[in-house]
Amino acid sequence: MRTLAAIVLFLATFGCSPNGPEHPRVTAQGDAVRIPRTLVDDGEVHFFTYKHDGKNVSFLVRTDGEGRLQTHLDACYSCYRYRRGFTVEDGELLCIACRLTYPIEDETWDFIGACAPITIHSTLEDGDLVVERAVLERAARYF
Repeated sequence: MRTLAAIVLFLATFGCSPNGPEHPRVTAQGDAVRIPRTLVDDGEVHFFTYKHDGKNVSFLVRTDGEGRLQTHLDACYSCYRYRRGFTVEDGELLCIACRLTYPIEDETWDFIGACAPITIHSTLEDGDLVVERAVLERAARYF
């Protein structure tokens, strides 16, 4: 009975929902999602979800060790099909599926290979981090 309870708890926590994880939701204003820079430029990792065609397209924003904002999908090239994404543990970004970690302050996260957070293009404009809606809509295939 304890084994069944553990399995149910695991699936509830890390299960492969058809929609993937859901974080604070953002919406597009015109052709882009705009997030105030002051909300994400603090050295932490911030997760967001954009809804597209019924899918949760989740992404994260972090400040690297050089003070630049970096934007990535909450998915990697090899583990996206499991729909588990990433979490932050002990100051590092952790792939929930394969357990590889990435130091938050590193400028580039593609050194480990296929299990690297997928980088997406973003810009800074008028005090906001801006992600084009088209970028997030194309990324829906990973969710």
